[in-house]
Amino acid sequence: MSNEPKALDPRLAAVRVLNRVLPGSGDGASLREVLRAQPLEGGQAGGLMRDLCFGVCRHLRPLNQWLNEQLQKPLQASAQPVRLALLCGLYELWFSERPAHAVVNAYPELCRGLQAPWASGLVNALLRKASRLTAEQAFADYKEPVRLALPGWLWKQWQQDWPDQATAIGEASLAPPPFGLRVNRLRLTREHALATLGEGARAGTLAPWSLYLSPPRPVAALPGFEQGDFSVQDEAAQLPAEYLHVPDQGRVLDACAAPGGKTGQILEAWPGARVTALDLSGARLARVAQNLTRLGAGAELVRGDVTDPAGWWDGEPFDAILLDAPCSATGILRRQPDVKWHRRREDLPVLADLQARMLDALWPLLRPGGTLVYATCSMIRAENDQQITAFLARTGDAVDETPRPADAPAVSAGWQLLPEDNGPDGFYLACLRKREATA
Repeated sequence: MSNEPKALDPRLAAVRVLNRVLPGSGDGASLREVLRAQPLEGGQAGGLMRDLCFGVCRHLRPLNQWLNEQLQKPLQASAQPVRLALLCGLYELWFSERPAHAVVNAYPELCRGLQAPWASGLVNALLRKASRLTAEQAFADYKEPVRLALPGWLWKQWQQDWPDQATAIGEASLAPPPFGLRVNRLRLTREHALATLGEGARAGTLAPWSLYLSPPRPVAALPGFEQGDFSVQDEAAQLPAEYLHVPDQGRVLDACAAPGGKTGQILEAWPGARVTALDLSGARLARVAQNLTRLGAGAELVRGDVTDPAGWWDGEPFDAILLDAPCSATGILRRQPDVKWHRRREDLPVLADLQARMLDALWPLLRPGGTLVYATCSMIRAENDQQITAFLARTGDAVDETPRPADAPAVSAGWQLLPEDNGPDGFYLACLRKREATA
């Protein structure tokens, strides 16, 4: 008899992850954080587990509605794992290329692993029925917010903020995210990077050091990654650091710095700068340190509250400040699809208040003539151009100098990027210059 441990079933692992992440009997944990602790990290099994977790979160609402319509009576709350197994099976049938017979046969057996053998027949019957349909057929009569897998409050908000683009934003948020990279300009040119990565690599059109790679590859398979040649970063997320204005040997604050992608980018762009990376969490600062070590870069790491500079600021002004503010993350739902099931409408005023307090706290730390770049990965205008318009109204020495393309969506301040299929995420940035004092 072999003493080797039995391999963990990736479908069973996915159900257990989703039971912690999704509303129901789970605790509403972050999908990324739960996956980080899973033993199935790579390989085919790990890929299947991750695909199921992200796919079910991405398409949860229409999958749930179809399932509910098929049940003669609702599943009890204690049967949440069975429901999640069914949702995984529906996702596999309708959104993957795995053989239908293999998918249908896998889940009745899975019920025994969930200690719910009573559900095997139900699962078999429902998945056989689903296997005779496509997603388009199953969802054909669903209302738009259901079809786009959006909570009702977010759909209404997007209709209010983006009446002409709401459907396109929702459709882009359902698409798989592209694999974006940033080239380390201290180590190689973008042209050299394209040649190194070979077929499937293309340059981004907005950020000067951005690349896209299709199909995605494990970072360990990227030549030079461990030596700091590349960082994984969406093209839109690369723009804020590019628009900082940093003098030689200038002092820069990266507020809310974790996990350190933008900190590294600042040091690549201005290797002589004195960079302070600020974050409230010591554990998250440790991730900043790890990322900088891989890049061969260093910064002053400071634990502190952005809204309370008295607790960490030494009194020397900064020449440039990057505030990547906490936000609803509604521009990156294709990357973090569980966010739309965790966020609530009542979160928005709390976030907007925190963003405003951060702006007000950091502005006095900026040297006259300096630039503060405010950024969010949000698609909600109260966090973005409306936030910055209100700040400009109450801050007499602040000027909006955001370089906005002519074809960008019309907003009252800054630059709003909409999510694009095979392109940048939904993102917002505003470049604010502090006027020099007049005599």
